[in-house]
Amino acid sequence: RTPRKKAMSTMTIAELIASGKGKPDPDAEVPQAIRDEIFNELKKNPANRTCFDCTAKNPTWASVTFGTQMCLDCSGIHRRLGVHVSFCRSVLMDKWTYRQIYRAALGGNARAREHWKRCGVDPYQKIESKYSSNTAQQYKRLLEKDVADACSRGLTALPMAQGGSAAAANASAAATASADPFAAYLNGISQPPQPVQAPATVPAPLPVRTAPPPAAAPPPPAAAAAASG
Repeated sequence: RTPRKKAMSTMTIAELIASGKGKPDPDAEVPQAIRDEIFNELKKNPANRTCFDCTAKNPTWASVTFGTQMCLDCSGIHRRLGVHVSFCRSVLMDKWTYRQIYRAALGGNARAREHWKRCGVDPYQKIESKYSSNTAQQYKRLLEKDVADACSRGLTALPMAQGGSAAAANASAAATASADPFAAYLNGISQPPQPVQAPATVPAPLPVRTAPPPAAAPPPPAAAAAASG
């Protein structure tokens, strides 16, 4: 490998997006680091830590066709159905293309199980009949529509990239600014001016009302008679 390819093979999703390589060829092989990052993120969802077709824990296989994860035993049944029904890959050992891994990232056990339940079908029904049903075909069409959108948009279409894409863009801008002081200066003056807030005015105190002095009491009658005599 050339040094450049070796560096790309160890990049994370956020680093690929920040470096302008976030829209790879859909049919190109996914680097192992990206494959592992995507499946590690998917495993954070409890639904993906249980086989989609049974109750076995920690599935290590996936149906590329339906974007679901399954145990080794169930993957054997899928392979007997034929790749035209369900194409299976190991999430740990096999190579994936971007188009294939988009199906796993945008599908997942929780989404598929919810679709089966919404259609009134038991998601744990027998595998041989589950994937030949109209419910399965409807779900496959829904997933294919989302995968086609992801192929045109690239890695930013993945749920695990939604939070990281903004951070990656900020990191890229910061790196550019530090490498080019003039760019940093232009970036600073291009920011819209912040509105100046007027200082808060203190209302004038209200005038204090003073009560009028009390009226003088009239003199008693005797004093008034003496004064008049």
